[in-house]
Amino acid sequence: MPDCDHLTAKKIFDDLLHRAQWLIRAKDFDGYKEVFDLPFGLVNLDAAHVFSTPDDLGLIFENIQHRIFCLNLTSYFAVCLDARRVDETTIVATHETRMITDNLLVGDPVPSVAVLKYVRGQWLLTEVWNFRPDHFGTSFLRVEQETRPAAQWFAMQARVYGALGGRSGLSSAR
Repeated sequence: MPDCDHLTAKKIFDDLLHRAQWLIRAKDFDGYKEVFDLPFGLVNLDAAHVFSTPDDLGLIFENIQHRIFCLNLTSYFAVCLDARRVDETTIVATHETRMITDNLLVGDPVPSVAVLKYVRGQWLLTEVWNFRPDHFGTSFLRVEQETRPAAQWFAMQARVYGALGGRSGLSSAR
């Protein structure tokens, strides 16, 4: 059982988001991959993937670094909107990612749902659903495609919505 009763689910997720963002800015892939539990599931609007190895996670890291470079971003950060502990070892949370160049928001914030698990004595990301526009090119061809039937995705979405008390915390799902 995790010994973190003094921490709220939101604080736990905020801390994990801040850690991941710092590692992205520092271009520290070795540290970044330690934020995830494998296999890690990533669901985007255009595809769903399972990242099974640390090298697979490199594709996500490279994609983010490429986006920062190509868009000349001065800031790339995620903000936790809501988080709830589902059980002793699971947190479901929502966040929005914002990309900024010279104090201007680059597109709309990207809403996401994250699932954290308490494993090996720490909270790690196990699954993220990004409501990222298709034109972001978020399909990773070298990574195993998720094969869950659509009905199972809808059931998972309903569970997340229920875990957050009927509130997604998202400003909108684009």
